[in-house]
Amino acid sequence: MSVRPRSRRLRAGLALAGSAGLVAAGLTVAAAPATADPAHTPGGPCLQPEQEVKRSSVANYDEVVRKLSQIENNSQGRVQVDSVGLSGEGRELFYATVGEGDTTFWLQARIHGNELQSTQAVLDILQNLGSSGSPDAQLIRDELTVIVIPMYNPDGSEANIRQSTTPTRTDLNRDWENFVQPESRAYWKLFSELEPELALDLHHMGTAPRVAGTDDLNQFQIGARTVAPSRLLPGQWDLARQMSEVSLNALEGYGQTHLARYSDIDITNAVLSRMLLGGTAPAGETPMEQGVTKGAIFYEVRGVGQKSNGYLANLFSRPTMAVLKAAADGSLYTSGWDSYDALPYGRSGSCGF
Repeated sequence: MSVRPRSRRLRAGLALAGSAGLVAAGLTVAAAPATADPAHTPGGPCLQPEQEVKRSSVANYDEVVRKLSQIENNSQGRVQVDSVGLSGEGRELFYATVGEGDTTFWLQARIHGNELQSTQAVLDILQNLGSSGSPDAQLIRDELTVIVIPMYNPDGSEANIRQSTTPTRTDLNRDWENFVQPESRAYWKLFSELEPELALDLHHMGTAPRVAGTDDLNQFQIGARTVAPSRLLPGQWDLARQMSEVSLNALEGYGQTHLARYSDIDITNAVLSRMLLGGTAPAGETPMEQGVTKGAIFYEVRGVGQKSNGYLANLFSRPTMAVLKAAADGSLYTSGWDSYDALPYGRSGSCGF
């Protein structure tokens, strides 16, 4: 399957479409409200009993397509939107490219369809990179080529489920060994053509995780380890921790975030794992060698419905922008990782009222 450009088709089909009421995509971070929710244990906003969770404030597939068109049209040529093929239900698998630098950075969201705010975060980032004249945005465009996938799993997103919908219900983040789904085959093909050096995957976790050893409500977890470090090249493990360190520094002191470390895992069929390890490919394709992708991590942000959407989206966009800037100015590669090594793990928890 070849990469099929869709920019002209996207623009023509959406020339009269509005922005569908999406939240403005500026990346100015407002302070989190301190008293917006009633007191409960642990602290922070939680869903109330019998609260109706609405998705109207979260972009659906059609709104994502319209937003991508809007961003592309307003970018003065900086952003190009393309498609790698079709989902199981026939939806275009869109991605956007911004920047012309030598280092390719892969940024993907919503591989799990019911993990909502990551899509808004990457649209915010894309709009900023495409339209901002700030020195940071210009530096990133000059030094990086950023590949943005706002909705990896459009069918699951429309159904609000974790998996794909057809021809099978498959966790797309466990499908880079067997490649049973068209989404997996299409995005692997794009990966193999672009060979990104850095990758970041955005996820949600439960509604009330806590920091291990405390009763602090854990809003953000960092995942530097998708496979055991002994199976990685030394530079891959170092760079993952450096990406994590930059991310943690960007969130230091931001609201009641209470940072934690994702549990140690060794999952070889996940997307980031196979980017790092190489060795697999869809039928008829040549597997990538290990080391093409030099650093890859993931974020897990607390999922809560609509009560804190803006804050949760900023928990994605704030560290992502920091990692992009550090990769662009070179400071990423000189960072240590003491804060990551000292970070406590997260644990499951429940909200009390």
